[in-house]
Parts: sequence; C-alpha cells; structure tokens
Amino acid sequence: MPEETAQTTPASTDEVAAEVVNISQSSVGKVQAELVRMSQSGAQQITATEVSIQQGGAGQVEAETFTLANGGVGAAKTAQLELNNGGVGVVRSQVAEVTNSMAGVVISETATLQESRAKVVIARQVQSAGTRTAILLAGKVEGSVETALDTPRALLAGLTAGVAVGLVLFVGKLLSRKR
Repeated sequence: MPEETAQTTPASTDEVAAEVVNISQSSVGKVQAELVRMSQSGAQQITATEVSIQQGGAGQVEAETFTLANGGVGAAKTAQLELNNGGVGVVRSQVAEVTNSMAGVVISETATLQESRAKVVIARQVQSAGTRTAILLAGKVEGSVETALDTPRALLAGLTAGVAVGLVLFVGKLLSRKR
C-alpha cells in the first residue's frame, strides 16, 4: 500500500490529515498524521506519532516522539521530548531532554536539563548542568541546579503555611467565643 503524503508550502490551511505531513513556510490549523515534519511553519494543533519542528511553532502537540529545535510550543504531551534552543509553555512527558531552552512547566518521569531555564520542574529524576528553576520538585537530582524552591523547602513552606492558617483560624475562633 503506498504511503499517503501531504506537502504544504506557503499558504494557510485549516486542516491537514495524512500518513506523512511535510510543512514548509506555512501555517495550518490542525494536523493529524503518523509523521509530521515542519520547517519555518506554524500549527495550532498537531496529533501524531512523531513530530519534528525546525524554526517553527505550535499551540498544542500530542505525540509519542517530539523534537523541537529553534522554535516554540504552548503545550506538549509526549512520551519523548527533545527541545533544543526553543521554548515550551507546559510539557508532560516520560522523558524530557531540554538543552539551551526555556520552559514554563516540565512534568516528567526523567528530565535532563542542560543550560536551560524553567519556572517549575516536577520529575522523579532530574539530571542537570547549568540550569535554573524557580520551583524544583524531584525525587532524585544529579548535577547542578539553581533553584528558589526545591522539594525540602516546598515541604517546609507548606508546613509553615498550614501552621500559620491554623493559628489564624484558632485565634479567630477564640475571639468570636468571647463576644
């Protein structure tokens, strides 16, 4: 059976569906395929087994394997993410490899961050070199990570906030009994 391929070049298309989709210098609304390759292009939503974006972007990507270089994506749900010189708003993956990139939220079983920045990283295991995060919640961390709030500090902050709220409620109850 011949492979169904869709090629899209400078234009705007609402929806593309095929086994293999190659998009160059175009924008599309929705893409559904086994394999999607984009270059200097944008898409609102991509659903595929494998997605590769070079110098482009997407609003939402759902794929088994997702490679993004020199581009950006709003949200990604994938088993395997490879992000290089790009940005992602929110990513949920089994394995995330982020190099020289920016991320809002990374939720992953295993996250490897090299010379990158992230607001929040939640992972079972983190390997890092030269990375900064605002919040890091991880079971195991290997390498250097600069963080404002890591797992022990988050637990302490939660405990402190719980005690403070409890005391305020207790004092409030005592004052209302006296009246």
